Parts: sequence; structure tokens; C-alpha cells
Amino acid sequence: MKSTAAGILMTALIATGILPADAASNNGTPWSFPVTNTVNGQEVPGTWTPLPKVDVKKPWKICVLFPHMKDPYWLAADYGIVNEAQRQNVNVQVYEAGGYTNLSTQLNQMDNCISQKFDAIILGAISGDGVSAQIRKAEAAGIPVIDFVNGVSEPKTAAHALVSFYDLAYQTGKYIVQTYGDSSPKVGFFPGPQGASWSDAAVKGFNDAIKGSKVSIVDTRRGDTGMNVQLSLIQNAMQAYPDMNFIVGVDIAAQAGAVAVRNAHKAGEVKVMAFDIIPGVYQDIAKGETAGSPTDFTVIQGRMAVDMALRLLEKAPLQANRSGPAPVMVTKDKQASLQWDTMFAPKDFSATYEVKAK
Repeated sequence: MKSTAAGILMTALIATGILPADAASNNGTPWSFPVTNTVNGQEVPGTWTPLPKVDVKKPWKICVLFPHMKDPYWLAADYGIVNEAQRQNVNVQVYEAGGYTNLSTQLNQMDNCISQKFDAIILGAISGDGVSAQIRKAEAAGIPVIDFVNGVSEPKTAAHALVSFYDLAYQTGKYIVQTYGDSSPKVGFFPGPQGASWSDAAVKGFNDAIKGSKVSIVDTRRGDTGMNVQLSLIQNAMQAYPDMNFIVGVDIAAQAGAVAVRNAHKAGEVKVMAFDIIPGVYQDIAKGETAGSPTDFTVIQGRMAVDMALRLLEKAPLQANRSGPAPVMVTKDKQASLQWDTMFAPKDFSATYEVKAK
């Protein structure tokens, strides 16, 4: 499903300056943000406003599970979660598995969170299907699981705070078709690790977007979201397909793509685009080395995940049990209208693994 209505809403809000100045600040006041809610299978635009500060005698304990913390995307997610936890004065413990090849580590970490009787679990899943048994185990123990960023398939998941990577990659694909399609772009596609639900969704979204157009994919290469891995994949593809004139991929792949293009002295010959954004990609857009990328407002997703957990624990209604910020395409001419700290962690923020309620 494409978030057309939500995208129009977000564009209008940006143009009129309605986005709140405190959307990602920890000033103790509620924030709000334009979102896409999924209601009865349909995508509906709305505005997410979190609970006012909760007041309980014993602060809630939330376990957070990340695939890793080795790139700025998950650092932004960490910032959003930590920031909202501090605003709400709840306890948070963050665990990271070390990478997308470490599903067994994440499953053990989730088992530990269940055995330690955390009140809720926010789960950035390594595998959308591979965590199903642990989600059912948590639900049986009375611990709600909030699916965060990556997507899971288990029906017993209590809520979903995410932006569809299908939608993000679809938006990138459509942008290429509409902006560059007449030149018959030849794309090298680098969507991330095989088997990760978000990556597989991005593959489908991008392919659906370019279907029937003059855009063609000459090579698709999958791999972990590490800079060295992606740079190697891209350099090898550029050697194998010298006529490849577009590099499209997950954030780290796009950042690596800009490096590969510079190293090959092909600036102006090979364009780069991402389907999600991190500071390095944002800066490459500003320099003109990357054409653009949609933003999924990662920080806001983190704040929403904490709010969903608290709503479930406080027996407060959810606007929708699946919701995420309405994505916006970031190009050089639009950068000034977007707030840094709705998308990225502040530049002086360090990975934070624990928040203790006061």
C-alpha cells in the first residue's frame, strides 16, 4: 500500500510550518507528529499525540531489542526511545545482537527479557518470522511486544511502530521513474540482508514501482548493513556492469555508493539514491553526491514505540495498532524544511543502553 494521502498531509504540514518545534525534544511536554495509521487494512492519515506524563508508583520497565547499534540509523532509534523514556520517567534496558546474522543472540536476549519479567518489549526484529515463538511466549507471560521498524509476521504482536520499507523503496523507485525514467536508468540494487523482512519488503516495493517503466535493474546484491560489506558489493557490481548508471540501496549502501562513485571518478555518470536515510546520506544529498532518499523519521518511530508500550500498559486506547510517521522524499531543495532531530540523533548523542527512572 502506498501512503499517498499521508504523504500529501505531511507535505502540507511542512509547507505551512505546522510541524511542532518540540517534536523530538525532551522538554517534558507532549509532542505530536503526522502519521499513517493502518485501520482495517487501509492506510489513513492522522496525527499521533502521546500520553501526557504517566504517573505510577512503580515506573514501568521496558526491554528494547535492536539488531545492532553499529550505524546511525539505529543510533537515531535509540535516541528516540531514550528521549521518550526520559520524558515519561520509565526504565529502559536496550540490548543489541551485533548484526543481522545473529538471530540466535536476539532470541536469547528476548528470552532473558521475558524471564526477567519486563513489563513490555520493543522489538527491532532480525527476522520477521524467526522471532514468532518468542513473541507468543511473551504474550503468554502477559508482556506486550511492540514491533519496531523492521516488521514481524506474528499475529500476537501487540502493536507495530514502523514505516513500511515497501512504501519507502516504492517511493524511491517512483521518484527515479518520474525524474530520470526517460533516460532508461540501469540500476544496481543493494537492499540489505537476505531474509530480513524489511529488506525483502524493500525489494518488492522497488520492483513494483519500476514495473512497466524504462528503469531496469542490472544487478541485485544482498549483504549485511556494514559499510565495508556494502562498499565491496558495490565496487564488484560496478566492475561487472560498467554500464550501470544508478546505485540504489539501503542507507549504508547509498553512503557506500557515493564513496564508490568518487573512487571510480564517475561523478555525474552514476547517480546514487537511498530508500531510507542516515546523516551520511543526508550530507551526501546536500553535497549533490546523492540524488535523494525518503525519510522515515526514525527518531519519531522510537518515541511512538515507547508511547505504544505505555498505552498498552496503562490500558489507554491506541489510535491504531499499526502506525508510523508519514515518509517524505528528501532532496537538496527540501532539506531546510525538515528537522534534524526528527530523523537523526543529535550529533553529540552517544549510544545509550539504559534509562533509569528517577
